[in-house]
Amino acid sequence: MSIKKYYQLRNEIDAQTKHFDLLHQENMVCKKGCDKCCLDFDVFPIEYEAVKVQIQKEYPDIIKTLNQSENKERCAFLINGQCTIYNARPIICRTHGYPLINMNEAGDQWELSFCELNFTKVDDTYFDEDNVYEQDTNNSKLFMMNYC
Repeated sequence: MSIKKYYQLRNEIDAQTKHFDLLHQENMVCKKGCDKCCLDFDVFPIEYEAVKVQIQKEYPDIIKTLNQSENKERCAFLINGQCTIYNARPIICRTHGYPLINMNEAGDQWELSFCELNFTKVDDTYFDEDNVYEQDTNNSKLFMMNYC
């Protein structure tokens, strides 16, 4: 496993996010304190290690203050409505709020998803291959980093 490759992929996704920020600026309402999508997600082992390394460097005291609430559906790093490891957050968190496209479980149809708080003034014709994250592509790259 190469953490360097993970960081490279994350940087590519961050660059795409900057592009999407400009492209979708009229529709995005995400801001500090908006935590609807901050759920307890699983990440690949390489991502876990990369996030752990970055947390140890940038946020060494955060482990002591983790959210130990009864709500196990929420991200443990979400404290008072804010991400406490924002620079180290996983890829899934970096793409939230933006339109995502992925193949359904049957493998026969593309599915579009996006935050219901964003994109309230558009219909499905607004989205095309140039303005959505290809979630399966990112996940495949992460998978390959872990198991190949």
